[in-house]
Amino acid sequence: MRKSVSIAGGVLATVLLLGACGNSNKEEDTGTAGTTGTENTTTEPGTVTDDSASNTSGTNDASTTNGSADSDSDQKYMKEKMDKLAYDEVELEVDYGKDKEYEIEIEQDNGKVEATVEDELSNTDLKGREAFDEIYPKLEKMDITETTTKEQAIQQALDAFDLKDDYTKFDIEITMPDGQKVEFSDKK
Repeated sequence: MRKSVSIAGGVLATVLLLGACGNSNKEEDTGTAGTTGTENTTTEPGTVTDDSASNTSGTNDASTTNGSADSDSDQKYMKEKMDKLAYDEVELEVDYGKDKEYEIEIEQDNGKVEATVEDELSNTDLKGREAFDEIYPKLEKMDITETTTKEQAIQQALDAFDLKDDYTKFDIEITMPDGQKVEFSDKK
């Protein structure tokens, strides 16, 4: 998630990604962390869980970790745009094999919007407002709900982000404004 010398940047990105995963809600971590697909009891309409006590820790603050915090005006802009969106948070990971992954994340922590893009397909790493401006228009194209089928959700995400369907692994997790989560996973 960080720009730096290529090797150091890769190591830093891995460390920060793992740190971000480890700082999620304790309720989410119990019994479901690292069990891709096992939380999906039904894959047709998607997995829906209630997450009304979402992200109260506030410890995942990647935008300030590297000294590039978004300005108040950027935060206001991103918050206003997020309020118009059908999603509170979106995490998308699409793996195309060795060292070829596309990953985006947009989330709201304690009223602060954080966004990252890690695109190993085009060697692009973005964060903050720049990442938000890359992600937001694509999310507007999606209409994934708790009744969307797995196949529809995957196709919508691939189309919105202009990604190929020859992935080896696909994961998307969406948190709705009411706190419900919808998750879809697929491996080829």
